Amino acid sequence: MKERLVTIGLALGALFLCYALFVPKPHTDEAAPPRPLSTESAPSGYQAAWRWLSAERIPVVALHERFDRLNRAGITKSPIGNVLLTTLPHELPVHADEVLQLDAWIERGNTLVVAAALDDTPAWALTGGGRLTKDVGRLTRLTFETIDSSDKDSKTSSSKDLLQSAVSAFEPRELEIEPVGAHALMEGVRSLHVVSDLPASRWRAVPMDGSAVLQIAQVANDGEAAVWIKRQGRGQVITLAVAGLFSNRDIGSSDNAKLFSNILGWSFSPGSAVIFDDAHQGSVNYYDAKAFYADPRLHRTIGWLVLLWLVFVLGIQRLRAHASGWRPADVTAFIDTSGDFFASTLTPAATADRMLANFFNSIRRRPGASEDGTPMWEWLSSQATVPLSDAAELRQLQSRIQSGRRFNLIRLQNLLSRLQGKII
Repeated sequence: MKERLVTIGLALGALFLCYALFVPKPHTDEAAPPRPLSTESAPSGYQAAWRWLSAERIPVVALHERFDRLNRAGITKSPIGNVLLTTLPHELPVHADEVLQLDAWIERGNTLVVAAALDDTPAWALTGGGRLTKDVGRLTRLTFETIDSSDKDSKTSSSKDLLQSAVSAFEPRELEIEPVGAHALMEGVRSLHVVSDLPASRWRAVPMDGSAVLQIAQVANDGEAAVWIKRQGRGQVITLAVAGLFSNRDIGSSDNAKLFSNILGWSFSPGSAVIFDDAHQGSVNYYDAKAFYADPRLHRTIGWLVLLWLVFVLGIQRLRAHASGWRPADVTAFIDTSGDFFASTLTPAATADRMLANFFNSIRRRPGASEDGTPMWEWLSSQATVPLSDAAELRQLQSRIQSGRRFNLIRLQNLLSRLQGKII
């Protein structure tokens, strides 16, 4: 019983060590709000827009690859006239090489719609919000500066007013956007409506280069721009200062759907499609290590394997008794090993010489002669128990050995053994 407890303790220790050293620890939040995916039916998703476009027989594509996939064949039938909708902040950051590929795709004659959580703050936007302005700037070539909208009379506000302001800061806020001037995208659009789950800052856009940026909508009662259009080659980039304008919750509000329809009518060409950027929201086809290690199926599989291994170690496999360190020597095996060693080291001629010398030394030992291995042929032939044919054969073999000719070593061994038995 003690051995089994020690075994299970060591096994659990080894598993813990492997987990601590080799298994990544992704930080996942099971209660994280749903992100804006084309398949998401939550208020933040785009499933309503997807179904609406499909009902109108407008091709729709869910992009599960990075932006460099846009310039390859097979995404859409037409290389121009496509509309890509991407929502920021992203779950997965955009790489520098992706931006170059995306610029080439836009300049060829396509439209990029960037819905950025600048003037609104959806609950899901808290992840990746730290790099929001940087990512929006890389995609739109616009620099965003915050506008101080604090109340100048806040110092004279009562404590009760401050408490009410703090409570209302965590309540959803409605945001109204109105057109500025006349533009094809704003035809039939009187107002746009978005609900922000959390408070948001105010932003002002400044172009990074010398190209013109057209402001076609602004926040109501505020005057700051909320929708921008920037030409880029034969295409354009439409930037929205709100992320939820075309979401499931808000696409049916005010004239949001009308604006979406105007964008498609203004940008579309035969064979083109509306592309939803699901990849940068975490839904990818390529290998994602974080998603792999966060998959609960992986953890369940590892758990079952560990359980079966422990059952095998503790239950099925018999624990061996402690083996004694002393083992008696096997004489036969020792002789066999020694013979193999000598057989692989000595030549047959040297072996035969030693065998003959040992045989004749046993004979010379009888009369007390010196044991130098010299043959005693006369003495051997005079023995009545030794056949003359055996003595002649032994003499012939000895002559062949000394002259370096071929001989049968086994035959010599058998002959010497037979003569030794007759002499004794």
